[in-house]
Amino acid sequence: MVWIHGGGFVFGGAEDYKPYALVAKDVVVVLIQYRLGTLGFLSTEDSELPGNLGLQDQTLALRWVKDNIRDLGGDPDKVTLFGESAGGASVHFHVLSPMSEGLFRRAIMQSGTMLCPWAMREGHRGVAAKLAEVLSCSGVSVAPVLDSAALLSCLRGASAEQLIMAQSAFNIWGFAPQVMLPRVDGLFLPDHPATLLREGRYNKVDIISGVTRNEGTIVTARTLLIPDFPELMLQNFSVAGPLEGGFDQEENPEYLARRAYHHYLGSPLQFTMEKAEEYTQLHTDHMFGMCHLDVVKHHLREEAYGHRVFTYELQHRGEFTLMDLFMGPSEIGKEWVGHGDDIQYLFEAIMDNFTLTRQEDLLVKQIMVDLWTSFAATGHPTPDLSLGFRWDPTTKDRDSYLAITPAPDMRAFGNHAAQRFWRNMPTKANKLMYPQRFSRCLG
Repeated sequence: MVWIHGGGFVFGGAEDYKPYALVAKDVVVVLIQYRLGTLGFLSTEDSELPGNLGLQDQTLALRWVKDNIRDLGGDPDKVTLFGESAGGASVHFHVLSPMSEGLFRRAIMQSGTMLCPWAMREGHRGVAAKLAEVLSCSGVSVAPVLDSAALLSCLRGASAEQLIMAQSAFNIWGFAPQVMLPRVDGLFLPDHPATLLREGRYNKVDIISGVTRNEGTIVTARTLLIPDFPELMLQNFSVAGPLEGGFDQEENPEYLARRAYHHYLGSPLQFTMEKAEEYTQLHTDHMFGMCHLDVVKHHLREEAYGHRVFTYELQHRGEFTLMDLFMGPSEIGKEWVGHGDDIQYLFEAIMDNFTLTRQEDLLVKQIMVDLWTSFAATGHPTPDLSLGFRWDPTTKDRDSYLAITPAPDMRAFGNHAAQRFWRNMPTKANKLMYPQRFSRCLG
């Protein structure tokens, strides 16, 4: 099992994860590192600096695993990738990339796919041009054409700290849009993920994909506690709305942002604690839920060829939640199951010395470890009834998922109204996945 850590493609590291419970299940766990931020994803969109270096680092690690894991007791023909957030999106990148073909057999995507609006971006050349100004690269022409070779020479003279901190130059009102992200480079990623999914151009593997119940807390816990946040959003919505809502890369960002916020928050718009539930649901659906469901929908086509897709939602609220660990206890969302809360059930003490002690938390940990390792070993998370329940794969005829609690059970997807709303939004991904819906009839 090869773990790819999250962190928005800008922070994190393998040393944060201790897989003691996993390795106790007779699996070999490999934790990999990859370049992040400017070092991993800056691109001039040409041969000088094509980008996606962080993802190519991951592929190199997978090749090493393929070539060497037998010497460590592993099976090179039973490699399972798993990751959370940006790590989950990275796993999906490898599902879509021809460079990773044959390097793994199964994939587990936790709270992240390549369709999520935060997982990739365009306009890298413009980012590189601004970086030349930030680092005072004298003599580097940026207009009308960026001198990529001169910029690369300048970057090689900069310190690692300068390059790492360069991301902060792009911050707007504290929203910190991440600009150092994966891109369509024609090599690692041949086309937009939505196009690759629609056309079936990806590696055919068994998949687990899932989310936590209240993923949007990663946004809510950060923004609603900012004292002047409501005024900032209302007075500067044309810029702040698309940035905060994940629409800044769209063709009509303000329109899409207003559509989404009014749909969830009503009218007039209110960015207050009283709207915390609706505000969180917006970000849960847009940033994580729909990109998970759209990916599942397209990979279900492979069931005819023997490849299965298992879906889940973590619904158990444990004693600890990742947002509380990062930001301290909050009055917001006492019952929410937030982004990253699943990690504590697979790895030990991911932050400081917080250790699970409650019996129901330990039970969820036991269940998740069994499900994940059984899937890696057999291709099915419940190959028998040793856990007392069966996790059935999602199919075209069986639209259901596993609710992960101390008493897991299969449930039918009930968010059909939200799915309809988001699939009707004229986003770039939707236009590529469902072109017939957005083409004008000229007859």
